[in-house]
Amino acid sequence: MNDHRPPSRRPGRLWLFFRGRKRRGFPGLLVGLVVASVLLGLLYGIPGGADLSRWAFPLTLAALVLLILASLALVAVAAVRPPGRGRGRR
Repeated sequence: MNDHRPPSRRPGRLWLFFRGRKRRGFPGLLVGLVVASVLLGLLYGIPGGADLSRWAFPLTLAALVLLILASLALVAVAAVRPPGRGRGRR
């Protein structure tokens, strides 16, 4: 019995990026990005809409700062809070 297999080619980087457990569910992030890009595109169509783009950088910066502060607050709460019984442990 000859179980000799020909050498297989190594998969490319792109294939390795998408390899893994099969994803299930609704792609909410993708839909959100498409909707946001369409809404921002429509914003430029209204009169004075392009002038609103000067607020894009300060609003983005403010949103990032709020996310960072919220994550730091959650870390502080988790550090102070005593460890409880985790899910599944009874």
